[in-house]
Amino acid sequence: MIFRVEIFFRRLASLFNRSEQAIRLLRLPHSRGTATAPGVIMVQIDGLSLSQFQHALKKKKMPFIRELMRKESYHLHVHYSGLPSSTPAVQGELFYGVRGAVPAFSFINKKTGKIFRMYDPDSVAEIEKLLKKKGTPLLTGGSVYTGIFSGGAEESHFCPSSLGWGSFIRAANPLVLAFLFITNIVSFIRVALLMGVEFLLAVRDCVVGLINGHNLIKELTFVPARVGICILLRELITIGVKIDIARGLPIIHLNFL
Repeated sequence: MIFRVEIFFRRLASLFNRSEQAIRLLRLPHSRGTATAPGVIMVQIDGLSLSQFQHALKKKKMPFIRELMRKESYHLHVHYSGLPSSTPAVQGELFYGVRGAVPAFSFINKKTGKIFRMYDPDSVAEIEKLLKKKGTPLLTGGSVYTGIFSGGAEESHFCPSSLGWGSFIRAANPLVLAFLFITNIVSFIRVALLMGVEFLLAVRDCVVGLINGHNLIKELTFVPARVGICILLRELITIGVKIDIARGLPIIHLNFL
């Protein structure tokens, strides 16, 4: 009897859960056979160095991570790809187990003379094709957000090979999208406020940069880019990951730029 009541309240709660609503309205598939299996969520903070991470912990600027390490037996391990501050090299080793996957973010292939830039879809696809021959993809059956490589994920979002939120959103009924916007209006207002604050901070830093003699065009261009990446993209990724968790995907990798 108690078990049936619990199931009833879980189903009732799912009706009002925004992630569950999105899954139903967008007709997103659930992952099969993962209801009770343990899953993995990998959070990458792009460009965060070990020294800055340790400094943030010491200054209590990462309270959640700090509590995990203090109370949940989490430990700090060093992962060095052999290249300083190189996202494609890190992900090449992490996703495929291949060390030194690329020599730099941009490089020239000595045999062909071709320039590879790891934000270019064709360049990324060519390198990842080689990686797949050398290692087993880590993200098989899962999803990836703002990764250089897909890592074998069935769904990749905001990546060089698949900009945006994928075919699910593009194929959705406009009325469904409007309903999701209305039911999530508080979240959208929060995002708008955060973008406003970030815009003011970006403008302030732009002025400081100009006073210090930096390039006008580059400083002005960085303002909208900073707001879009630091706030809008971050929030869209978070929403997408919550939906993927509710769908039961076995492994999810997200990269906060």
